[in-house]
Amino acid sequence: MKNAGKWLLQIINMKQLIVFFLLVSSFAAKAQQSKDEKILIKKTYLLSNTIFGTKDSLTLEKLFAPTATYGHSHGKIQTRKEAIDGACHNKSNYTDTALSNIKIIFEGNTAIVRYLYKANENKPDGKVVPLNFTMLLVWVKEKGDWKLFGRQAVSLD
Repeated sequence: MKNAGKWLLQIINMKQLIVFFLLVSSFAAKAQQSKDEKILIKKTYLLSNTIFGTKDSLTLEKLFAPTATYGHSHGKIQTRKEAIDGACHNKSNYTDTALSNIKIIFEGNTAIVRYLYKANENKPDGKVVPLNFTMLLVWVKEKGDWKLFGRQAVSLD
């Protein structure tokens, strides 16, 4: 009977050990996801600020994956090069920019970021166009760094 008691304690201890490792693994995965969420939020703001603000080509080169596609709200789809060139040569000025309702979904080394974007586009001819978009960004993790793989804007107006 003593051996049966030891055996039962070993099983209970083994179950506790398995539960402990599962909990630790879960916390580690959550911590990594939380870290990646913070990184992607920063990169999303940086992308927006660069596209609609600084228009810095070097920053965009670092953010975009080599095979990225960039979709505009009016339906135009651009390659990586076209999107970077277009952003850098855009003569419009953007004011009252705001990102909100950022949501992130992870699947392995891919993340989908959705958010709302509002701004006023001040065109070179003086016309002001209010922008109200929902954005979809697809980020892929390449060599430990998140890169923009795809972007699609959809007008909410």
